Amino acid sequence: MSVKSEKLIILGKSGSGKDYLMRKLVEKDLKPCVKWTTRPQRKNEIQGTTYNFVKDSDFLQSINENKFLTYQTFQVTPENKESETWYYGITLQEFENSQVFIMTPGEFSKITPEMRKGCFVVYLDIDRQIRESRIFERQDKNDSIQRRLDADEIDFQDFNDYDLKITDPEFTADDVYSFMD
Repeated sequence: MSVKSEKLIILGKSGSGKDYLMRKLVEKDLKPCVKWTTRPQRKNEIQGTTYNFVKDSDFLQSINENKFLTYQTFQVTPENKESETWYYGITLQEFENSQVFIMTPGEFSKITPEMRKGCFVVYLDIDRQIRESRIFERQDKNDSIQRRLDADEIDFQDFNDYDLKITDPEFTADDVYSFMD
């Protein structure tokens, strides 16, 4: 396998296949970014592999210490619970040491033009009905499916800074990998 010099950034709405693509690219020896988050751990997620699950206080302290390249907050209302705030972020160190990333448009907007030059950006623009079905199948109860789908429509409405847009829900990682430098 050839060595890739670019960082690969994956963007897509909930249920578009971001985690799937990340796993397949990691199988091709690309080093994944492990984001920090304060949200509850989902079934089958692994601490330090899927995410770095941290307490709110640790996340806020790291913000104050300027450790993040980018971070975002989300107001969510988990099923049968009160509204709460979840934090997600990519540390500067993680950006420097990783090669494949999953980002939101808000996170991606923090990438400087100089950083962007060394990145290959893939936008997974999969049909909403397919995404909704995927989210339902994984029985994700941490957040409202409808809220996530609606929020994605707003977050991605003007997104157009990508190198490859994928609309086929049966895409393969080999296709993406072959386009990278």
